[in-house]
Amino acid sequence: MPRPPGAPLTNPRGQAAPRVTMALQLEALRLGLQAEAFDLSVPQGETVTAYGTDTAVLSGILDLIAGFSPSMGGRVLVCGTDITSRPAGQRGVTLISTRDPLFPHLDVQSNIVFALRAQGQKHAEADAGAGRMMSLLGLDGLGKAAPRSLSPEQTLRTMLARALVTSPAVLLLDNPFAALDPQAARRMASLLSKLTRARDLSILQSVPSKEDALRAGGSIAFFQNQTLLQSGPAADLYDRPAGVEVATLFGEANCLTGQVLDIGDDIARIQLACGGVVEALASESELAEGQACLVCVRPDRISPFFGTQSLGLEDEDMPPVRGALTETVHLGDHIRMRVRCPEGTEIELRRPPLQTQKLPRPGSPVQLAWPAGHATAFPLRPDLY
Repeated sequence: MPRPPGAPLTNPRGQAAPRVTMALQLEALRLGLQAEAFDLSVPQGETVTAYGTDTAVLSGILDLIAGFSPSMGGRVLVCGTDITSRPAGQRGVTLISTRDPLFPHLDVQSNIVFALRAQGQKHAEADAGAGRMMSLLGLDGLGKAAPRSLSPEQTLRTMLARALVTSPAVLLLDNPFAALDPQAARRMASLLSKLTRARDLSILQSVPSKEDALRAGGSIAFFQNQTLLQSGPAADLYDRPAGVEVATLFGEANCLTGQVLDIGDDIARIQLACGGVVEALASESELAEGQACLVCVRPDRISPFFGTQSLGLEDEDMPPVRGALTETVHLGDHIRMRVRCPEGTEIELRRPPLQTQKLPRPGSPVQLAWPAGHATAFPLRPDLY
């Protein structure tokens, strides 16, 4: 029996699912006059990472939430309270950005104390609070250091201490790892993860690197310019992309044109233009028999079979995708291969390296296959030709 609209979700035992508290909610937010409105939420005690093709747009979203720039519509709620019209500094959020650096005339401890003094705390109380926060952030012994003497990692730790000492409801991080080397970035990502658990932090951060977005471990909000394409766990963006753009830009999927032969149980059987018949999940967008479509399949989901024998893949209804190997590159953690089909389509695949594996030579004939659940078919829109 379908769940009536508005009815609470239940678990298998029939009990109501626990209500998730939202630290931050963006409702029908519009970044520009021509931009599409979008919704986005940050649950209490979790991290959501905004990742996309335009870092200026991501920075603008955080500026808007913090109250430093206006929106073209929509609402911003913090812990259920509408703060859309509140001025910056009175919103319960704190933004860490290179556009808001440490005070250069104050030492590390004084920078942190300043945040508490601005809230009206007495000097002794503020000093004690700053000392505890410095210990938590690994800044012991740097209290009297000038900001100009700090390393990029120490600077970020100090900015975090200055932000967290006021206990904001939501912490906004604008490209926090930009100035860090890879090892320092990994240390700070690990520290943020520990702080989130220990202090029940709610974080919305923007990053220009997919690796940084994945390392955060929480939900990812994937933007293309000002449009939110999909938000959810990384596994959903990889395995259940909401559209071709997510599949190709985020999942780096191959896009193969074809025509739907038939659909059953949400599985579409498709004749590819490059040859062969494959199966793929039918996307939530309506697919119909005879319709032109795009099959998106990630390089790591494709299995190659080298040689001229069919290996049991070929039958009258499901001839395999065939081609010739054109390139093999060992990239350490995986081997990248490129296969050219007879009519010119190139397909990339990635396989884990095996110690005993002998790499085939370019020109070797190959058949390609993948399970239906590892590919997604989308209608071929006019703008995708």
